[in-house]
Amino acid sequence: MKSVRYIFSISVIVLVTGFFSMQVVSAEEAGNTAKSIVCSGIDYQNDTCLCAIEKQCEKCKCANCTGSSEGQCITAIRQASGTITGSIGVFKTKVKTKGPKSYKDVVVYLEKVGDNDFPPVSIKEVRMDQKGLVFIPHVIAIQNGTNVEFLNNDNDKHNVYFINDKSGKTKDLGTWQPGESRDHMFDKKIEVVRVTAIVGEPDTMIVLCKLHLEMAAYVVILDNPFFTMASIDSETQKAQYTIKNVPPGKYVLRTWHKKLKLMGLKKEVVVEAGKKTTVDLEITKKKYANINLEVTKSKYAKKKG
Repeated sequence: MKSVRYIFSISVIVLVTGFFSMQVVSAEEAGNTAKSIVCSGIDYQNDTCLCAIEKQCEKCKCANCTGSSEGQCITAIRQASGTITGSIGVFKTKVKTKGPKSYKDVVVYLEKVGDNDFPPVSIKEVRMDQKGLVFIPHVIAIQNGTNVEFLNNDNDKHNVYFINDKSGKTKDLGTWQPGESRDHMFDKKIEVVRVTAIVGEPDTMIVLCKLHLEMAAYVVILDNPFFTMASIDSETQKAQYTIKNVPPGKYVLRTWHKKLKLMGLKKEVVVEAGKKTTVDLEITKKKYANINLEVTKSKYAKKKG
């Protein structure tokens, strides 16, 4: 029996590695290939399979997931994928990194992988708390279709309602007592109404409390699981990021920040199986973002000199 399992495990890895060849393909081709072996329990960025132990996930071609980083599905995907990593710098400004409403959070994401048809991990726990009249954390990034639990661990009752930062559309989850919570599944098909679609930008819901107007937070909704969050250091004004388990291909890399924009607005990146691709980024004020990076830096250096 053990030999049968061993042979099956090797077969899965060989099969998936064959799917993800070393050739550079388009984001659409890579995404479609990834979908062919996708497991609905894969948490790509935490590098684990969250399926129930000894049970086969829906759409999962592996035998028995182990509920860990050593499961057959995540192991096969890891071996056949690449990694994007790098630093994030702040250009011609400085961000506040202290306090409950700081500007330290940066979301780095791939705009499109295939047709972005990756199932969110339904059993993954995502929470936003209310404590000391503050939403904790201040920013969360989730994949479309993810359920978020909104807690109230404060000494007072709280309300939660959302405003879409592009359309202004609102949704009220209601008001509840200390110790209670509400679940909400974010579905862009229902909640997001745009007057004009903004290519490449994620949808952002501003989270507010009608009872305490000073409270605010953000839910950034992404179209695929290939994203990560980074935190800017107060002294260096830099952050480090890593996006794991990316299928080989050509992609567009972007960032979300509640105040600053990515220099050049986007970065093109090529990912190869088994390799780490380094892409360093810089974020800046909107007025500097959509211009030539080298020209801007040169002029800025001359002024400082």
